[in-house]
Amino acid sequence: MRSHLFAFWAVFLICGKLLAAPPAQFDAANRLFDKGDFQGARAEYEKLVQSGPWSTHLFYNLGNADFRLGDKGAAFLAYERALALDPGQHAQDLETNLHFLREATGARLLPAPWYGRALSWPTANGAALLASAAIFGICFSLVPLLGKKRASTLPAAFCCLALVWSSLAISWQTSQGEIWIVTADETKARTMPADNASVTATLPMGSQVRLRLERGPWLQVQLPDDSAVWISRDAVQPVRLKQKT
Repeated sequence: MRSHLFAFWAVFLICGKLLAAPPAQFDAANRLFDKGDFQGARAEYEKLVQSGPWSTHLFYNLGNADFRLGDKGAAFLAYERALALDPGQHAQDLETNLHFLREATGARLLPAPWYGRALSWPTANGAALLASAAIFGICFSLVPLLGKKRASTLPAAFCCLALVWSSLAISWQTSQGEIWIVTADETKARTMPADNASVTATLPMGSQVRLRLERGPWLQVQLPDDSAVWISRDAVQPVRLKQKT
């Protein structure tokens, strides 16, 4: 039984590596970056963002190209997207780069409670994949019962825990509003969706807000202090992109 489970996980991991293998275009973009052609590298990275596949490596490298070109707003967005895809990959480098940029702009961040940080890993996509693998593992570990053989409960128990954890992660992440990043130099937070409305705060580049409502060219968002304000859609970009179909 253990050998069967080992074989399943080995195949699962190998397939994941193959699916995550970078295309030739990604390698070509990396070579342009290494040669110092940051504009050309960024153009190739952006083509991959449009066509896929997406990966932490792609957005991390795109962010580096944006930063080298002096486009801090785009670098903020690319680094945040890299973290959202998989916090485990390049996490330390990404946090270091983001910290440097935030120090430079004075960006305001949304609070992250300990349970929120815990349930943010894995990402929603990773949690869905983990849940699917856990369900498959539960079914696979109970196959011996069909032949009236004794089945080991340890693999099934482990898979059940993984399923519960991934379900909690998906539930918590979907209950939160989408995080958007200020990519303009700064944006005014207003009491109403109108240019002549009172300004309650000024958000520097790189600040995080949580989407609550969309209304034409305006977004109602939650600020780090939990207040609800209106900001221009043109000044921000969503961290999470919709998967290509």
